[in-house]
Amino acid sequence: MIKPIRKNIVCVRLKKKTETASGIILNSDYDGNVDRAQVIDVGPEVTNVKKDDIVFIDWNKAVPVVVDDIPYYVIKEEFVIWVFEE
Repeated sequence: MIKPIRKNIVCVRLKKKTETASGIILNSDYDGNVDRAQVIDVGPEVTNVKKDDIVFIDWNKAVPVVVDDIPYYVIKEEFVIWVFEE
């Protein structure tokens, strides 16, 4: 497992939704969805994000890391755009 340091966050990319909450199946070329990520772990200096949060990040700033064939992304807290709230 990856343990982030300082203000870094480890996350995994979630699949885009292909169906709405009401059951409508979205067209495969629908681009209204954003690539969300689930936070796996946070560094000790991270203040606004916690483990298991669903977030939208600046994917251009994310550093891909593969561990045991699982793709993870490491990003600084400042590049988290927003946290999805249920």
